Amino acid sequence: MSDISTKLFSNQGITSSTRFIHTPGEFASSNLLYVQEVGTLRSLRPHKSSREGLESVLFMVIKSGEGAVRVSGREYALKEGDCVLINCMNKYEHESSENNPWELSWVHFFGKTAVNFYDLFLKENDGANVFTPSETESYVKMIENLMALCNDKNVMSEIYANETLTELLTEVISDVIKTNESASDIDLNAVRTFINDNYALRTVKEDIAEQFGKDIESLNAAFEEAYGICIDEYLKVRRFNVAKEMLRFTIESEKQIAAECGFEEYNDFIKMFVDSEGMTPEIYRSKWAQWIK
Repeated sequence: MSDISTKLFSNQGITSSTRFIHTPGEFASSNLLYVQEVGTLRSLRPHKSSREGLESVLFMVIKSGEGAVRVSGREYALKEGDCVLINCMNKYEHESSENNPWELSWVHFFGKTAVNFYDLFLKENDGANVFTPSETESYVKMIENLMALCNDKNVMSEIYANETLTELLTEVISDVIKTNESASDIDLNAVRTFINDNYALRTVKEDIAEQFGKDIESLNAAFEEAYGICIDEYLKVRRFNVAKEMLRFTIESEKQIAAECGFEEYNDFIKMFVDSEGMTPEIYRSKWAQWIK
């Protein structure tokens, strides 16, 4: 397995940093999210760093101080507690404040799903590269974990790094969604819980509007912006998942299950199975229900 991990210290009086440079092995580069560089940095005096055209995604946590980042012509002022996610194919610059130099934890990473995660992040964050979570300690700890993993030179350390990067990105998306929810006057988590509890009701959409005092169009727009799926589709998926569970673990007939899950027409129930699973409910049950075997 090809691996290079080096620890470098700046001696130019510009920054004080700890940096690990990592070259992934064949398995990691083909199948996993993997670290390219990871480290910490404390700025000693202002300097500008500018790059573009890199196959890399950069995540930074501002642990203290202030600075700025510019991505594709858009500038963000950064302070303690802010986080940044950048697709490094785009031109970007970052610069520490002269009066209040920053301290950062950061990781450059890549892999087959890295850009997909980044695109989802932008979608959920209204196209912005910066967000402010409720706390950053967990991000700092994950980056410290990645630094420790770069000391090892085996496939398991890269599998663990993939797990940590996935956890980091999952938390990024979750924090962004929570921030958007808190900025809304609609408790979207409560809307989702209401659907989960009342999915079988044929009047569930009307009931949602009455329960939350909003028209269904406004609720649907806010729900789709927060979760990337409209209420109608979420309701269908909820009903479908419960139906699959009932087919596997109950002896009720397919028609009974369809009715109890809120499907108005049995043919719609069959069509959803054929479209999503490539088989009828009866065949799905024969393959997955242990009690039949």
